[in-house]
Amino acid sequence: MVALALHDINAAMVKWLPIPVLLFVATACAPTVPPLSLLGKWHTVKAGDTTERVADQYGVDAETLAELNQIPESGEIKGREQIFIPLASGKPPGDGKPQKTAPRPAPPKTTASARSASVAPAPVAVASRPKSRCGKDGRPCFMWPLKGEVIRWFGDAGGGTESASDGIDIRAARGTAVVATDDGEVLYSGDAIKGYGNLLLLRHENNVISVYAHNERNLAREGDKVKRGEKIAEVGDSGAAAETLLHFEVRVGEQPLDPMLYLESKE
Repeated sequence: MVALALHDINAAMVKWLPIPVLLFVATACAPTVPPLSLLGKWHTVKAGDTTERVADQYGVDAETLAELNQIPESGEIKGREQIFIPLASGKPPGDGKPQKTAPRPAPPKTTASARSASVAPAPVAVASRPKSRCGKDGRPCFMWPLKGEVIRWFGDAGGGTESASDGIDIRAARGTAVVATDDGEVLYSGDAIKGYGNLLLLRHENNVISVYAHNERNLAREGDKVKRGEKIAEVGDSGAAAETLLHFEVRVGEQPLDPMLYLESKE
């Protein structure tokens, strides 16, 4: 898994700007990276904290943590009240790996006298498809960003070897149109966030943000106002994706939510 890095944020800015000013710069100016609240959190440095210990506490890469905050990669963290921790898990919002299913077991060995007896094979584990829950509690119903097979659902751990997914992965052919799930403004369009590949963030009403990662190319640009169903990107396998797919998330502030809370039913 590739660790998340914020390459377009000047490390000196992270080190010296007051937190309120830094958050304002990240959210109010013409965006060059997504708002920091989407990408991580601040850690208050305690006596005895080392880069390695803090990195291990949050599950991030020590080298990335050191580079981002301009602190030594090893040893005690000195002269800092707070450091920025990238995205809790330190990982991009989807590694592009399809959900793994349990392999079909080999048929049991039988003796000659038992060969005539039929043995039912063990069932293969398949993730069940969650139902749409949009339209409840005042939530809007977003359209699906593309047609394709969902190969990983929100919360799936990808066979137990990766962290739980913060969104859904939708497999589709390279170049398939990705559309805006609802009216919104392009908050970010670029490839500066390691692991995401070509990434788009759209801001909708009520601080709801939709995330579109691993695109072949982005068609919408920062500041664009887009309409529901408007083509904004094309499916690809950029970043950490292992195949052509769209990784799609819905976030309210910094909190990732199950997209099925917002996506309309396909039925």
